[in-house]
Amino acid sequence: MKKRINKIILTGLFPAMALVSGGNLAGAQEKADELQEQQIDDIVVTSSKLDRKLEHMTDSVIIISEEEIKVKGYTDLTEVLRLTPSVEFKQAGGPGQFSYPKMRGYGQGHFLVLVNGMKINEAYSSGVGNFIGQLDTKLLESVEILRGPQASLYGSDTTAGVMAFTTIGGQPGTHFNAGIEYGSLDWKKGYGSVRGGTEKWDCAVGLAYTDSEGVHDKEYYKNFSPTMKFGLHRDTFDLTFSYLYVDSEFQAAELNETYSFLNDRSEFWSFQTPDPDNANKYEHNIATLQAEHRFAENMRNKVVLGWFEKKSERNDLDNGFLGYETAPFDNFRFNGVTYNVGDRISIYDDGDGRAYGNDHENLMFDYNFIWDMPLASAGSNSLLLGFEYLYQEGGKWGKYGDLKADIYNFSFYVNDQLLLLNDALILSAGLRHDHHEVFGGETTGKAGAAYSIAGIGTTLFSNYGTSFRAPTFSNLYDARYGNEDITPEEGWTVEGGVRQVFGKQADVEVTYWYSELDNVIVFDYTIPNPNSSVGSGRYANRDSAMTEGVEVAFGCYLTDQISLSGNYTYTESRNEKNNETFRTVQIARNKGSLTLEYLGDNYSLAATAYYTGPRLRWKGDIEMKEYIRCDLSGRYEVVDGLNLYARLENVFDENIEEGMGYEQPGFYGIIGLEWDMSL
Repeated sequence: MKKRINKIILTGLFPAMALVSGGNLAGAQEKADELQEQQIDDIVVTSSKLDRKLEHMTDSVIIISEEEIKVKGYTDLTEVLRLTPSVEFKQAGGPGQFSYPKMRGYGQGHFLVLVNGMKINEAYSSGVGNFIGQLDTKLLESVEILRGPQASLYGSDTTAGVMAFTTIGGQPGTHFNAGIEYGSLDWKKGYGSVRGGTEKWDCAVGLAYTDSEGVHDKEYYKNFSPTMKFGLHRDTFDLTFSYLYVDSEFQAAELNETYSFLNDRSEFWSFQTPDPDNANKYEHNIATLQAEHRFAENMRNKVVLGWFEKKSERNDLDNGFLGYETAPFDNFRFNGVTYNVGDRISIYDDGDGRAYGNDHENLMFDYNFIWDMPLASAGSNSLLLGFEYLYQEGGKWGKYGDLKADIYNFSFYVNDQLLLLNDALILSAGLRHDHHEVFGGETTGKAGAAYSIAGIGTTLFSNYGTSFRAPTFSNLYDARYGNEDITPEEGWTVEGGVRQVFGKQADVEVTYWYSELDNVIVFDYTIPNPNSSVGSGRYANRDSAMTEGVEVAFGCYLTDQISLSGNYTYTESRNEKNNETFRTVQIARNKGSLTLEYLGDNYSLAATAYYTGPRLRWKGDIEMKEYIRCDLSGRYEVVDGLNLYARLENVFDENIEEGMGYEQPGFYGIIGLEWDMSL
């Protein structure tokens, strides 16, 4: 079962489910036997742009399939990604609420997010906001995570890597899927899709709707997400159009917490009080048109035209008195009043009914020329020449002021992959030059190598790459705090590792990385600023940053039906300010997971333990508690095509701190019924 084993090393989870087609469990073991000789070279990494075979990547890559997500019953994409090396989240509250992703010790703006090949990182404020937590798992066909710098392919925002999400597409024949879910926090979900195709065309239409309450009274989360994809296929030409719409809304409780620096946890306090009118609304449109023309045996053109639009609005009405909270200790001061332990504190809404929000738009044109050249000396070479034009428009409106700006960036890039010694030696290199309308040119590069030692299943790999992050509109143009003299952050990363396959029963991958960033953009409170209400504070290139760590992913088959897989990441992330080094906030030094799974003929069972070590809260003064969370999942095929499934998270009701002051759901469970039919 070589393909199954190799999938473990890529994902560090879901080892058996790569074989479960459409979530149908019947005959899964027979499918495993049929695929016993199928090799990993069937898997292609599309986000590499060269469509590299997975075995030919010099990077650390994770691929998560639609089936893998489905069989575990995941309803929240953050729960899928946090079980992969180097990815973690600060989740503030229940599903769909505020979500802050991290990757290799870096926060948003240092990894790029793609949906169907379209860049959706925003120019006003770096990153993608809460989008990852609101991208519905039922609409995904695959997830690819490329760890390490990818600037030679994609330019800005790629120091930590790339997350590429692909929505569901057509399949040969005709397939119907529909399901319903109910669970904790009054979770209600309905979803469905129709997918079909022939050799000449394919199509997919899907829809998911979620309605859930939150951890606190008055909190809720709603999400309406339709998607479609249509493709035309000819002998030398492929054309695919995709569209995803995400309309989401959530309401959060009022939060009051200590803003001063603390000495220990006993001084910390926070209140979350139900607020009937504290709404956050988001609307996303993502559309791509992709064309590929194969005009010679080994030559092809690829074009991606993309459009991304986001509109967000937040409005906290003034509801006056919200309720009472209890003073945590004697001589506790709140809003100028001193309380003793146990005293009731009146909490009033800090909202004022003045709405504010952000609007954003990306337009992208990306052209690739690819030449695959066989070499006489038992090898091959793949050359990629590319041109990209990206136009971004965005800003803010409402009570914190108005700002609107636009900017363009065009780039030329070349990437090359050389396979030698019957593919045992892989050499790759890339170079890209970006021309930004504001700060001018930025050139980045990357070189990688991998070597497979014949007969012992060992592959050694390494990469070196440079990267940068462009200033945001907020950094440059904010009326109070903007600074048009800001320059890009610039970084470099080196990594190396080993992959080891132990026959058909187990494999493991270990990767070490070291990364540095200079000219890190921060808000500097010490800079005199007459535009500020306090006379100081402005964005500036001030700090430097460093992350290093070790990633481990492994998997093994204890029997033909029982598998064990897991991963572990050690991350040391620091910032340097005025020659003084500080540990980066909200980054755990240690995280990992372990999954035991059983796959029967018509049912599956899995148990996962997930560990996160202590992390500093946002202020950098005290640590949040470490925790171990245990999850269970199961899926049973009642009759052909009809599946009953359940997912239980935090089964021991562990007290979890994702962000200090934010209460988590505790024990959480869903049950679902799904119907699949093929004609």
